[in-house]
Amino acid sequence: MELETSTTEEKPKIRIVKPVEKWVYCKKDEFVCHENILVSRNFSIRFERPVLEISVDKSIAVRTENEVVLIRRDGEIVWKKEIKANAVSCHNDKVAVGVGRKIVIFNESGDVILKKKVGKILALDFDDEIIVVATDKAVKCLNFEKKEIWKVDLKANLVRCGFVIALANYDEFMVLTREGDILWKKKLDEIIYDIHINDFITVYTLGNKVKFDLNGNIVEVVKEDYDFKFLPFPQIYIPKKIEELKMFLKNAKELKPKNAKKLVKMAEKLFKSKNYGKSYECVTKALDELRKDQLLIRIPKKVVLEKEFTITLAYKNILYDIVDNLKVDLTDFEKYFEIEPKTVEFPPIKRGMTVRSEVKAVPNYEGVFKVEIDAKSNLDELKKEIEIKVVKRRILGFGFGRRKKKEEQSLFEFGLPE
Repeated sequence: MELETSTTEEKPKIRIVKPVEKWVYCKKDEFVCHENILVSRNFSIRFERPVLEISVDKSIAVRTENEVVLIRRDGEIVWKKEIKANAVSCHNDKVAVGVGRKIVIFNESGDVILKKKVGKILALDFDDEIIVVATDKAVKCLNFEKKEIWKVDLKANLVRCGFVIALANYDEFMVLTREGDILWKKKLDEIIYDIHINDFITVYTLGNKVKFDLNGNIVEVVKEDYDFKFLPFPQIYIPKKIEELKMFLKNAKELKPKNAKKLVKMAEKLFKSKNYGKSYECVTKALDELRKDQLLIRIPKKVVLEKEFTITLAYKNILYDIVDNLKVDLTDFEKYFEIEPKTVEFPPIKRGMTVRSEVKAVPNYEGVFKVEIDAKSNLDELKKEIEIKVVKRRILGFGFGRRKKKEEQSLFEFGLPE
């Protein structure tokens, strides 16, 4: 770990390192961690391993896979410790760390001032009066005499202390009194990575900033844009996405999504090696492959010049609750074929449902032609390019019947209903 600086004879100047193509797993106010580089307005610090959590108050506490570091706001490193922690929180100049099943609190000098066994720790936060810790069994509140004040049977991967207690479990958000009573709950669209408590309660998700009043009413929703690749809580987010993908793959067997399967296996392998950014890239590519696989196109391997043939279109909804206003545009065929109709419209398609339509076309020219099919719905747009070989005449001979049977089987393999 090192501070990136350049010096002159007058006084040291801090050189900001602009990271290139690195994933951001955590950010807090002006402090953004580009994998293993903590960047602020005035300094940048490079660590050996990617930064997984930061907590900011008078000082900054940083957690990587193998160490916890306390840093002043001017970039001075106060202390660092080789600790494999799974949670960290900074208040004033104290740092609370979750190490296995224990809370350990250090002072500014790095001395242990409190240690308490509470259960496997997932998240924590504290102030001058209480320590709130989320374990794999419950959320607990302790005082600084190590006495448990209250416990509630909730799960959380994010905890924030204020005049109320805020908890987040992936995309679920809860507000409790400081006495442990649940005031209200909300479910949001994406993983929650931060919560601010002041006159309002502001919840930051991957994509939106949602402001609530104290009664749980939404006051404002602001879209968040990032000029970096942001992936908060990768240890939680990626396994959930992989699990979701496996469910989609199970429902898409007849589509034979070979590329998506390979990408999911690669994502799992990269995740186990803690290469979170590349693992997530495989996840997004797998989702894109499945999205394309939903549109099915069936044409003969060869068609005969000036002889009508059938294009079979189908769409199997794997990814969405319901797809509306699906239209398939075939106008690109007009360059080489007579085709009718040029646009196919499908009714609403529920998840798991397959719809099908047939279109007749006649080749105008001999040769090999590439045409583009464009499908649009209320949720998505995708394009597919297909290649069609047009011959002058079809040579009928021995074995033609077997080829026809094979074509019928491949049609079944595409998952098209008979």
